[in-house]
Amino acid sequence: MPPTLPSDAARATRSYLRAADRLLPGGMIACAVGGSLALRCYRPGRSDIDLVAVIADEWATQPDLIRRLRLLHLSQIPRLALRALCGKGLSACCNTVFIRESEVSRPVGAISPIASHVGEIFEAGAGFDVNPVVWKELEDGGITIRGRPIDRWGLDPEPDSLRRWVRSNLRTYWATLADQLRAGSRSSTSVLPVQGGLSNGQVEWCVLGPARMHHTLMTGNIIGKERAGLHMLESFPHHSPITEVALAKVRGERIPSSPSRHERRALTASAMADVLAAALEYRGSHFDNPED
Repeated sequence: MPPTLPSDAARATRSYLRAADRLLPGGMIACAVGGSLALRCYRPGRSDIDLVAVIADEWATQPDLIRRLRLLHLSQIPRLALRALCGKGLSACCNTVFIRESEVSRPVGAISPIASHVGEIFEAGAGFDVNPVVWKELEDGGITIRGRPIDRWGLDPEPDSLRRWVRSNLRTYWATLADQLRAGSRSSTSVLPVQGGLSNGQVEWCVLGPARMHHTLMTGNIIGKERAGLHMLESFPHHSPITEVALAKVRGERIPSSPSRHERRALTASAMADVLAAALEYRGSHFDNPED
């Protein structure tokens, strides 16, 4: 029996699918949930909902498809605004990547996303979540909310390229973010302030993101943020003060008063540097590729 979605996630996805059916009648033929729900670490009131939606091939060539997908993205605003007014925050937002029906069973690296949206950002012709990590999440624990069960989609997560992709992500995104943190600079895609302390959410992102990648390189498994925090405490115990801040944020617990907000920047940068160095130097496990 397939897993049951938490009530807020179920309401959000039902609303999203109703909007999809109004805007693209018969167009969204399959949809599955990945992310924290697939990893069984979803936290009501704090987690978003990550979706992979399959668009029928006859819709993929429609000239106004992108306009309609933009409207689908915007359709969430009334529900999210109501949640915010009720003090529930902006959680349970559907973040979606759209792929063509004819490309579902292709190797993940060969799929060309139609579009995607994450938070307030919509991108045509792009979709970061079409990658070996997310496809493995779906294969291992994805939850189908429309269409045939995920194990009948014929997904090809390209397991031999998993570690290569993770290494590339560490070099191109996380190492760049760590450099910006140390230098006090910021790019157009940076989540960091140029100067000063870091928020609880920024600490969570910067500490636990690389920790998740480090764990995947070591084990080949995908984990959520809380398990990444526990992995940090075990593998990098000297960074426990800043890790405890990140874990408290994930768990919705009281944030430790120490380290201070002013100290967090240096501690986060140090933690990121150590995790990145260990991950990029790691050469173990049976699925390592000597070309990495």
